[in-house]
Amino acid sequence: MKKILITVACTIRDVLGINIGRYYNGLQVLISRVGKLLGKDTGRFAFNYTDAGGHQLRTLVSGRGEPTVVFEAGGYPSSGCPLEEWRGVQPEVSKFTATVAYDRAGIGLSAPGPKPRDARQIARELHTALRNAHVPAPCVLVGHSFGGPLVRVFAGMFPAEVCGMVLVDPTQEEFINWHGIRASHSSDEEWRDIQTCLAQAHDSRVPEGIPVVLITAMGLRLLSVFPARKQREQLEAFQPMWLKFHTEWLDKLPKGQHLITNTSGHLIPYEEPELIVRIIRQMVEQARQKTSQTTIV
Repeated sequence: MKKILITVACTIRDVLGINIGRYYNGLQVLISRVGKLLGKDTGRFAFNYTDAGGHQLRTLVSGRGEPTVVFEAGGYPSSGCPLEEWRGVQPEVSKFTATVAYDRAGIGLSAPGPKPRDARQIARELHTALRNAHVPAPCVLVGHSFGGPLVRVFAGMFPAEVCGMVLVDPTQEEFINWHGIRASHSSDEEWRDIQTCLAQAHDSRVPEGIPVVLITAMGLRLLSVFPARKQREQLEAFQPMWLKFHTEWLDKLPKGQHLITNTSGHLIPYEEPELIVRIIRQMVEQARQKTSQTTIV
C-alpha cells in the first residue's frame, strides 16, 4: 500500500505533469505519515531527525558495513519524492551494507531549509547531516531522476568522500536544454532553482577513478496504465534523445558503465528495484576489494 501511495504521488508530479503546485508537499507529508502507519519498520530500520545546519532532515539509517550507500530521491529540489521512494531498494541493500535515505529540506517530513534550493546548498546540507549522523566516508551515492544531478554536485564538492555513483535514469542537463520547455507545474522560484542545479551539475567534475553506473530506462510499462496517445507519442519521440544525452555524458568517463533496461519506465525504483540492488551490490563489492588491496599494500 505504501508503495502504491508514493508511486501515485510521484507519477502525478514527474510523469503526468499535473499542476498541483503548493499542495504537493502537503500530499507528500500525508503519504509519508500514512506509509509509516501502514508499514511500520522495527528493529534495524529507524527514522531519525538529523541536524543539517540549523534545520532537521528526516533520515532512515539501516544496515551495517562499509561503504555506506546514500540514496537521493527524484523530483525537483524543493518538491521531490520523500525517502519512501527507496522502499523497494533500501531494505535489500541494507542486508549487505549500511544505508541512508532522507527527505530533502522542505520535502516529506523534513523541515524547510534556507533558500535558494540549489544543488550546492542541498549537498552542503546532506554533507552536514551525514557528519552529524556519524556516517563514515567514502560513500556510494545513488540518485534517481533529478537526484542524479544532485549527487553529481555532491561528488564534485566532496570528491574524497565518494567511492562510486549509481545514476538511475538521471535527469541530464543537455536533454533539458534541448527540450527547451519549462515544466508546467513548477513555480518561477523552483524553475530558477532547477536551472541553477543543472548548471552546477554541468560544472561539477566526477571524482577521478571512481566507478559510475548509469541506468537508462527505455520501457513504457508505466504509461500502459495511463494510455494517453499523445503522451505515448511524445515519450517515444523523446526517448532516443534521452538515451543520446546519457550516452554522450557517460562516454567522457573512463570508468563509466551504461546499462539500458527495456523492462521498466522512468520509475525504476518501483518497477525494477532488483536491478538497482544488483548494481549497488556490485559497486559495494568493488569498493571493498579496492579497500582490501590498499590495506594489503
